[in-house]
Amino acid sequence: YHHYTIGKVMKKIYFILIILASCIKVNAQQVDPLKENMTFDIDNLGDGKITMSMTYNASQWDNFQKIYGSNALNLLKRQMERSLPAYYLQDWDYKEDAANRTYTLSFQALGLAKIDDNGSWVIDLDQKKPDITKMSDRNYAMTTTYNSYGVLVQELIKINLPDGAGNVTQDKNAFGKAIFTYELSPAHKGSRWIFLSLAALLIAAGIVLYLKPDILAMGKHKVKPFTVVSSQTAPAAVITPEPPANPNIEKQA
Repeated sequence: YHHYTIGKVMKKIYFILIILASCIKVNAQQVDPLKENMTFDIDNLGDGKITMSMTYNASQWDNFQKIYGSNALNLLKRQMERSLPAYYLQDWDYKEDAANRTYTLSFQALGLAKIDDNGSWVIDLDQKKPDITKMSDRNYAMTTTYNSYGVLVQELIKINLPDGAGNVTQDKNAFGKAIFTYELSPAHKGSRWIFLSLAALLIAAGIVLYLKPDILAMGKHKVKPFTVVSSQTAPAAVITPEPPANPNIEKQA
């Protein structure tokens, strides 16, 4: 199984957006940039909800409508599934805001974060020295502006770590590319105390059984053993002997 990183996911989505941009006719004097927003919401299982939106100017929006029209969701979904074959994608949602000439596509991608050998969660951005802004202990943003096939694109990427994530560190891997590492209990907040309580109860129960191994037998009613009835041989049939013949009958004959 090939593991994709968030950076690779972004590259795949960039490719789709470049295709979209190349399909849109842009006036040579047009300097209005395409505004691209992406959000990665990571949950406590390492799965992520990806939300991407694009904002166009009037002419770009008209071209987008001509190309995709009412079939935009199916076309974008097909492109995402072909570009991200290593993920199971689900829960698709597509919305359009015609007043602001914006569309928003969101879906679930399983396995965006993974656990390393030290038990920490790792998100690989697959970028060297990205411009990262810390919004809070669990929320980060990356901004960039680039030119794609003559189209100026302003990009904003947000990464939201799950609730309960702690010891978040911005680091780099062996190839010098940026990564996020964080610690997270395997379940919801507060469940750690439940696990500790259950462990303490199990330990106490084990000590009691060790010191008093017969405690389980106390209070049980004695049950009489089953009476085994041996099979009996049926009595032999009594045969009544026939009376001897009357000798006088032969003499009379």
